[in-house]
Amino acid sequence: MFKKFKYLLILAACFISAYSEVFTYEQALTNCDALNLHIQSYGPDGRTHTLNKKGAASASFDYAMRAFLKFSKGKEVLEIGGCYGDVMLQALKQSKDTKYVLSDLDARHLFIAAKCLAEKIQQNWLESSSANQVKFAQADITDACEIQKLGLHDAIYVGEVFHFLTPDQLELAVKHLFLLLKPNGRVYVTALSPYLKHHEKFILEYERRVKSGEKYPGFTKSLRDYIKFDEITPLLITSTLDGTFLFLDVKTLKEVFENNGFKVLECKFVPLSHKSKLWSYDGREYVIIIAEKDAAPLNVVGHN
Repeated sequence: MFKKFKYLLILAACFISAYSEVFTYEQALTNCDALNLHIQSYGPDGRTHTLNKKGAASASFDYAMRAFLKFSKGKEVLEIGGCYGDVMLQALKQSKDTKYVLSDLDARHLFIAAKCLAEKIQQNWLESSSANQVKFAQADITDACEIQKLGLHDAIYVGEVFHFLTPDQLELAVKHLFLLLKPNGRVYVTALSPYLKHHEKFILEYERRVKSGEKYPGFTKSLRDYIKFDEITPLLITSTLDGTFLFLDVKTLKEVFENNGFKVLECKFVPLSHKSKLWSYDGREYVIIIAEKDAAPLNVVGHN
């Protein structure tokens, strides 16, 4: 009896989660004003801090972003970790038919994204009808209950999110991405590789792990031992030192997607989308993957 009751509680929790924390443009804009949130300014490198200290948002578009925008024109699309909505705004600009769900862990980012959209409408850069093309969803891609609120999509973009996950969470995230795509839908991912200047002390350790055959050679429980400190080390870096971190590479990323039913169309290292003496290493700073959900049904392990 207890087990049955516990199961019903889990179902109820999923039901509540699936139908909460999804905002219309008007709701998100109202919440932005109520919380006195403001549009963030970008630095010289085109980046700005996130409010939850989970990396930075970028106004410069990388290889996977541009491919996502090209494919997603006029389609139903989802962005995971979309923060302040830079990609969303461009998607709305290029098509009045695109339906966009902007998702992020921190609802404050979504509210500011709505404010950015309002500003673009006021500037006549976008038409007022653009507001009807968007929904804002606070959700965790690793949570089986929360992804139910996100719907099904033709394309999904995930930008610089995976490095905040553990290997187990990454496996869940990729399973969930498969479930969120329509047949023949595509996922576009930009992830951080180990080849970053400010973390170059980790590269030797990473390459040693690769040679020893570790499944996730880029995973570390703390970056503190692999970073060069100086007086200009930015908060963006120091705020992430004590949490787990997952650098990815072509082999690792390709395997996890193929093992979860995807057909990999492209997977490769690409350079940074912005100039940075702090981060630029050798042109392999990002690893991107573009993968497709086959139209034929596949036996993919379900989410827990």
